[in-house]
Amino acid sequence: MTQIARPRVSLAIVVLLFGTFFLVLHIFTEDPHLDKHSNSYQTDAHAIRKGATATDGSLFHIPWHFPSNPFRTYITPKGANLTQRHPPRRHVAIATDFGPHFEVYMTVAWTMTKMLTGPTESVHLYINGLGENYGEIVERSGMYNLTAGGSRQGLKKPEALVGDVLSNTLFDDDGDIGAQIDMVVLGTMKRWSADLLKIWEARPAGQKFQLVCIVHNGGDRGWMSEYAIEWVARDALRLLPMSEHVASRFVRELRGLADWTAEPFYSSLFEYVKVDVHYCIAPLPPVPSSKHMFPGKNGLANAAILGNLQQGRRNYDGTFEDLTKSLTEDAPAWGYLPKLSAGGSFEPDSSSGLTPFKLHLIGGGSHPIPEVLKNVVTHHKSLPYPEYYALVQSMDVILPAFAEGGGGYFESQGSSAIHAFVMSNVPMLATRRLRDAYRYVDDDRIVIPRPMAVTEMQAILALRTNSAKNIPNPHNSTRLARDLDQMISLGWRRPMSNFMEVKTRLWDKNEEVVWRLMRDL
Repeated sequence: MTQIARPRVSLAIVVLLFGTFFLVLHIFTEDPHLDKHSNSYQTDAHAIRKGATATDGSLFHIPWHFPSNPFRTYITPKGANLTQRHPPRRHVAIATDFGPHFEVYMTVAWTMTKMLTGPTESVHLYINGLGENYGEIVERSGMYNLTAGGSRQGLKKPEALVGDVLSNTLFDDDGDIGAQIDMVVLGTMKRWSADLLKIWEARPAGQKFQLVCIVHNGGDRGWMSEYAIEWVARDALRLLPMSEHVASRFVRELRGLADWTAEPFYSSLFEYVKVDVHYCIAPLPPVPSSKHMFPGKNGLANAAILGNLQQGRRNYDGTFEDLTKSLTEDAPAWGYLPKLSAGGSFEPDSSSGLTPFKLHLIGGGSHPIPEVLKNVVTHHKSLPYPEYYALVQSMDVILPAFAEGGGGYFESQGSSAIHAFVMSNVPMLATRRLRDAYRYVDDDRIVIPRPMAVTEMQAILALRTNSAKNIPNPHNSTRLARDLDQMISLGWRRPMSNFMEVKTRLWDKNEEVVWRLMRDL
């Protein structure tokens, strides 16, 4: 009996050893889901929020979202120099003298404020106020304490930036030395570059500040060659675009400058500039009366195009032509009478029981609206931010309507309409081309997939009527038919919970980016 039992014990030991080996391997294997959603274009750092130093001096990165194993850890990328890492930066100045797009740099300020919560950490804004009542959005959403006026938060005039960066008496958390601003985030580099560079040069090693530039147009390389070159040569500049395609374009431009054989570009080390994506998704205060949250029985009735009314950026003429054609073919399906009024315009059919469709143009500028559509298309302009977002939140669907070339919205420039629809919890009609460019919205939970062979107005009518009979398929393409079936089966409604899931993931990723920024990773 004893001789028979020994092999069983040996087998049990072998099984135990193999089980232990695979458990250890599982614990120290990176999570591919985190890498899939990485928004860093320079480092292989995993999704991280905190660092913990082990007894052997190695650094372990704790994931922001714990997997099923709550004790799982992630080791730092190979080749990282752990002995020369800059200590966490603590005092941030965010400055711009550019008026529009408060949501861009205020979202950065919000993320940094969430991360820098200690008594010896601060985030200050150097701006000329928040126009068009954007301050109301900030206060109601809790993004930033605009009235703090203390050492941790507060608004200052842009003119105070240079003096504050030069000062060592702003903060009292470093004793006799005096803490200084150690990170400057700029929305506009031209105004301050020369003065800040002098201060950077005068600071001793170990007390240099990091310069971060918020960027949105990768096709504009003039400022990089004129203002950024000295910062790049000192390894003191990082770029913070708001979308993946903008980041990719900047990486290409930086490599082009690095490979330029003419001096001073060839030796200025543009190749090593770090580019990270920070998604411009601000936490809008809810609007209880939003129609898209309580859709009526009559289906899709309100669609909007967001942005300045410039034909070169968005295809207004093509949209109007397509809408007019569809109304002419089947006005009742849109909620309008089949015959034009005496003035030559489509009139709502009050007896049909269907809510007439309305196309809302929300933005500045101007563009002629055809007389035939005067009862269908409405232009809302010069709205304060609270009214603007309340109107957007009341829509059923957002249309990108990008023109061919579209001001580079697909290749090099970010569109505010993209982050506006996510912030407002209203789905956008999106083609594969748009989803490839703005990868952070490539998610059926928040977008409505539109085949590229289908126009926006054709798609709207199909979604409104729950039928694709208005869409031609002359070649009987099975792939087009399949995509149309998918579009209609998914429908146009997207619940609030979908948007919150996506936004929570994006906010977490933004915090990962700030974590890296603060540690020069």
